[in-house]
Amino acid sequence: MMKQTLGRLLFLLLTLSTVTFASVKASLSNPAVYEGDMVTLTITADGSDILFPKIDNIAGNPVQGTSSSQSISVINGVTTRTLSKSYTFRATKTIEIPSYEVKVDAKVEKTAPLTLKVVKPTASQNGSDFVVEIALDKNESYVGEPLNLSLSFKSKLNAHADQVQLGEPKLEHFWVKKRDDVSKKSEGEYVVQIIHYLLFPQKAGTYEIPAIEAMIGKVAQRQSRGGFFDDPFFNRLTQELRWQKIYSNSLKIKIKPLPNGLEVFGNYEMEASVDKQKVHANKPVNLTLTIKGEGNIDDIQKFDLDIDNVIVYADEPKITASEIHGIYQGEFKQKIALIADANFTIPSLSLSYFDKLTQKVKTIKSKPIDIEVIGGTTQATSKASTIEVGKTAETPQVLEAPQNKAISTKVVTKTEDSYVKYLFLTLGFVLGASSILVLNYVRKKEPKKESDMIKAIRKAKDDQALFSLLLPHSKKHKVISEVLNQLEENLYRGGSNVIDKERVMEVFEEEDFE
Repeated sequence: MMKQTLGRLLFLLLTLSTVTFASVKASLSNPAVYEGDMVTLTITADGSDILFPKIDNIAGNPVQGTSSSQSISVINGVTTRTLSKSYTFRATKTIEIPSYEVKVDAKVEKTAPLTLKVVKPTASQNGSDFVVEIALDKNESYVGEPLNLSLSFKSKLNAHADQVQLGEPKLEHFWVKKRDDVSKKSEGEYVVQIIHYLLFPQKAGTYEIPAIEAMIGKVAQRQSRGGFFDDPFFNRLTQELRWQKIYSNSLKIKIKPLPNGLEVFGNYEMEASVDKQKVHANKPVNLTLTIKGEGNIDDIQKFDLDIDNVIVYADEPKITASEIHGIYQGEFKQKIALIADANFTIPSLSLSYFDKLTQKVKTIKSKPIDIEVIGGTTQATSKASTIEVGKTAETPQVLEAPQNKAISTKVVTKTEDSYVKYLFLTLGFVLGASSILVLNYVRKKEPKKESDMIKAIRKAKDDQALFSLLLPHSKKHKVISEVLNQLEENLYRGGSNVIDKERVMEVFEEEDFE
């Protein structure tokens, strides 16, 4: 009996020590990596109730992704639960990863600190089977002045790669545009493929274009054990790619600021035109502004007009650009609608930029355009200014009675029955009120005749047609102004506003200001 009791106690102690035992450890996917490589820190714990720390950054490097995994094992009747949580980040420099606290079965455990070593990649050298190189057409440039960057991948004639993955330039303060063409050539014992990029500097300073990574994949055959599966078909299923990582050289470049805070570089010409110079009051005049040239035309900003007593609707500009014969060039086009009820002048529009040919600040301007508004307030005002205000009323003549003639005055007194007076007054009021009620009743019974404007609104097929109809009346009612804003958002800013035509037609019915 005593032996049985001791045996049970021993079993209980062993079980409890297994359940309460907890271990926590941290590990890195690689203890040493190249600058810019992705690294994964994994924290693993054994226990029943595990709470991992919330980690947003690791030694100043933002965590870009997390994942979890779990495994349960039973050994000699003892169940062990293992949880792992992984944190992925991009390594930029050598860092010390601190100790983290993990709560395991109501106990706080700590991981051991780790060191991650980050080294700068060594550029591949001529003579190797594969070489990656980058080059610029110049080492100095102005803000906005395009640069040509070439990325060359060289492979020896007898070298073999089953798959090649080339990185791309990733630069802060540069706008990078990949060109469509890929050129090929032979260079000694190498076959060279060249990918071309255009770089547009956005900010002055001295920058380093970091080394670009290339991944060379070669098929590695898994060792076969022979037998039925020792067959070419099944061998293909067991193939895997083994990757070799190589790097290009890095480059430094100096970007100089443009004078006077300018942002546009190149060589341009400007033209402004209208669809008409005579227009009826409250009808739109459409202005088209066109800028053509070479340079960073994508950085030209939208033009806005501010003209007194003129409603202005400016579209977003449309820019088309491409590289032709090695020069980046294109066209900037913006349409602006203007509505007024008086003559006005579209002012000269100007663009200042740093000229690539003269290396000086240059300003180009459009010509002012006079617009004559027919039937507007300008004509009415000018006529009113020449019209005299009505003549002063003549002084009434005073008739004097003859001095020597006697004047007889006859006073006639007329009496009126007050009862009859109030009777007729009351009768007149009742008859008048009854007439108004009858007229209103008849009007309601009569079908309303739709005006031409309401018919046009009802027939408007799309937002553009309705926008053109309402534009001349934008200042006449709050509802019309609101609807025009909604239409403008739908047409030019990707909006999806639902337009209530009935509400608009009610305004025209009530106000009658067509």
